[in-house]
Amino acid sequence: MLSYQHEYHAGNFADVHKHLVLWLVLDSLLARPKPFVALDLFAGSGRYPLDRGPAARSGEWREGIGRLWSLDRGRDPLQAWLDQVRGMQPDPGRLTTYPGSPELIRRRLREQDQLVACELHPGAFAALQDVFRTDSRCHLHRRDAREAARALFPPEPRRGLVLLDPAYERSAEYAEIPEITREIRRRWNTGIVLVWYPLLEDGRHPQLRDALRQRHPGESILFSELRLSEPPRGPGLQGSGMAVLNVPWQLDRQLPETLFPVWRRLDPERRGGLFQALALENTAGRPHFERIESEVTPATKDVKDHD
Repeated sequence: MLSYQHEYHAGNFADVHKHLVLWLVLDSLLARPKPFVALDLFAGSGRYPLDRGPAARSGEWREGIGRLWSLDRGRDPLQAWLDQVRGMQPDPGRLTTYPGSPELIRRRLREQDQLVACELHPGAFAALQDVFRTDSRCHLHRRDAREAARALFPPEPRRGLVLLDPAYERSAEYAEIPEITREIRRRWNTGIVLVWYPLLEDGRHPQLRDALRQRHPGESILFSELRLSEPPRGPGLQGSGMAVLNVPWQLDRQLPETLFPVWRRLDPERRGGLFQALALENTAGRPHFERIESEVTPATKDVKDHD
């Protein structure tokens, strides 16, 4: 079973995929002046050195953010995300630090917005405090995600997102995460819910996708999967999946436009692919995944405009 510890895998292809989906959802919230709250229930340390420690030893970032570092795409969301990562480097132009999701969120907050970050591990929580303690927009909790789902929802303001990206150290987490999302949704029916999941050879991810659909039968769910092998074969992480509940307007178009050039860089041998499925509310059966063949996407389906 994979143990997806943030500090070892910081900046790898799964982080890139997850953070670009998060970036586009943040775009949808930032498009309007109303305040929002972003809750990160598995926050980690906030930022990670790539030139020393676990990330340097694993070297996974070289085949993730490292393959995108030289890209120049003008003014699109991919370029904006890259520019933010570049802007946080202590030595401009040299990639030595990678932001975790709470740091990525914090750097996009306006004065009226908030971040709520939860982390149970004592060392990671202490590191999180060092980074965020002086920012009044950020609220840190050393608590378990299951407890947070009961204690922190509904948040104020009611507009916002919640991200769940556990380590999946235990196979039970594939069943627990959909239960946590249902608990959150029972208390907060207006927020956008993002769930990251790994794609492994043992094939547990369809179980998680099915459970999300069963726990949220009246909701649209957008699935995005960046696969480095198709079907998943071999040891370790073979792909990255993101599920978005309460899908922002036009996200099903924006994801292929942003992620297709990313996949081409991250999978130079073309062994995998970029796949997407939109499960609309009140539809039965497993969602049909379409392989994304270019940055040009079909007309947007009917999903919610988040005001």
